[in-house]
Amino acid sequence: GLPSIWSTAEALSYADEVHAVLRGDNYQTFLNAMYGNQPAAWHDQLQGIERLRVVVNALTRLRFCTPEGEMEFAHHRGVDETPAGYVPWFDVPGRQTADHTVAFGHWSALKPLHRADVLELDTGCVWGRTLTFYELETGRRFSCDCSA
Repeated sequence: GLPSIWSTAEALSYADEVHAVLRGDNYQTFLNAMYGNQPAAWHDQLQGIERLRVVVNALTRLRFCTPEGEMEFAHHRGVDETPAGYVPWFDVPGRQTADHTVAFGHWSALKPLHRADVLELDTGCVWGRTLTFYELETGRRFSCDCSA
């Protein structure tokens, strides 16, 4: 997911920050402190591990958040079971990345959205459903069975 206040350029820049730490000499220190649910929202004053943790959580765990950007990590169901007070990250009003197609995964309970602004790719292969591929040049989706 992406916090609604991030532009596409900001999302890529924040991902680069995490990437640089993971490639650095102190990556193990980061990995040991990376897990956690706090802070639960992005703000520009975040620094150090808290900043990196929010970036990792947003890019890998964000499904639902408040319209103000507070992330919710307990629910893993589809949008038909959205927790009270939250919305799917891609439905936050004023989302800065709405003018770009954002491809994402790690939400196998999500049903196909058929939208131009998001491209959900996790179709539950790990649960025996299908593995989905997307061909950038043609915009075609392909799936193969994962029941075996």
